[in-house]
Amino acid sequence: MDTEIAEVICVKAGYRMVVSHNLAAMNAQRQYKLNTAAARKSTEKLSSGYKVNRAADDAAGLTISEKMRSMIRGLNQGAENIEDGISLCQIADGALAEVHDILQRMNELSVQAANDTNTAIDRQAIQNEMNELAVEITRIGKSTTYNTMHIFDDAGNMEEQGAVTALITSPSAEKGYLSEPVQIGGLWHPASTLDFSRIDSSNIEKLNGQGFSFNCSESCAEVFDFTFTTDGTPSSASNLSGKVHHYYNVDISGCTDGSQVVDRLFQYVSDNPPNGLSLVGDVLGVSHSNSMKKGPDGKSLIVYANQGMAMESAARTRYAGDGGPYGSGKIDCTRIMGHSGEMVNTFQIQCSSVQDDCEAIQTYRMNAEVLGVDRLSVMSHLDARGCIDRVNQALDKVSGYRTDLGASQNRLEHSYNNVNNTSENLQAAETQIRDADMAKEMVEHAKQNILMQAGQSMMAQANQSTQGILSLLQ
Repeated sequence: MDTEIAEVICVKAGYRMVVSHNLAAMNAQRQYKLNTAAARKSTEKLSSGYKVNRAADDAAGLTISEKMRSMIRGLNQGAENIEDGISLCQIADGALAEVHDILQRMNELSVQAANDTNTAIDRQAIQNEMNELAVEITRIGKSTTYNTMHIFDDAGNMEEQGAVTALITSPSAEKGYLSEPVQIGGLWHPASTLDFSRIDSSNIEKLNGQGFSFNCSESCAEVFDFTFTTDGTPSSASNLSGKVHHYYNVDISGCTDGSQVVDRLFQYVSDNPPNGLSLVGDVLGVSHSNSMKKGPDGKSLIVYANQGMAMESAARTRYAGDGGPYGSGKIDCTRIMGHSGEMVNTFQIQCSSVQDDCEAIQTYRMNAEVLGVDRLSVMSHLDARGCIDRVNQALDKVSGYRTDLGASQNRLEHSYNNVNNTSENLQAAETQIRDADMAKEMVEHAKQNILMQAGQSMMAQANQSTQGILSLLQ
């Protein structure tokens, strides 16, 4: 046998032995590294509880999972928001329930005062209680809050519901009759006041195409119709002489507040008087039965019947729609009042992380003036009779407010159930993508541990396999 051997090879029974490379050990080492990496990942999954711990584990799955997590967390917060909204509804309804009780008492007092067995002292006692109850209604409207936010009071969040911001302030105007007395020249005249004090440059455009009209008297078919335009259409008037229906289109473009609107209207009618009537002092005659004048603040317009009375109560009751052929004019303010002239506060409840997924809770301005019970008089039989109707109207209005709140609360409760159900189902879907199956990973972990131990043993045996070559060199 040669003594200079670069590589000793022994071929015996088909087995090839080499010393330059230990292929068996190399293979065992490679497998050991793979098993170690797999065991490390299995340990990480068991430790975190997730089968996707990094984007490399499942790039597409990670994207879907994170999107679902965002939706789930948004839904969970939305559920809390909805609970807050339900609480707001409950507080508002509780306050209105107390107002309902007050109005029921006012109705009771009105019926009591309408009985002519009462003396003047009795009526005064009833009147005192009516006044105090009206004050309490206003106090409840101003003081009812949720999280320091006013629910019924105009605290900067309320907006006009309907087409325009101007209001007809008189409850009598809602009935369609001039029955809000004003004192002019020592006499009381049936009237209605159009209040433009809330008009400013931000909302004057809402007056475009809106207006009001009135009959010269209840028994007369002659109608005076006023329409505002803000698009630059020039003012115009038609049928001003001897015609049944008189039309005024008044351009108020460029006006920035209510006083300017009143000035523009008053000036144009003064320049174009119907039936040859004209301005006398601060009074503008518009028919043989009615006149106009500006309110003391310059931001309101008073439409009143020419016939005056010495007593305020007589002016109020004589022309409340039952004055026969001598009744005062009928006024139609539906176009300018929008939706009953109600101020609305809207609370938006965000229900999820979707931008437009909101529920709105609406509350209305509520005080004695809005309900029409701020100036109730029971000092005469006729006055007390009129109070009964006005209190009943206030009861209907508060019932409507409570109905809206109850409907909102029921809707929110259904939204709450739906949000929680959606969150639960999304969580179930997300766990299929992201969460580790612990039983499966335990099996995998045990498997990798066994393979690692086997790999270590095989590397040791592979290192021993070349020791047999030394026996050939002896």
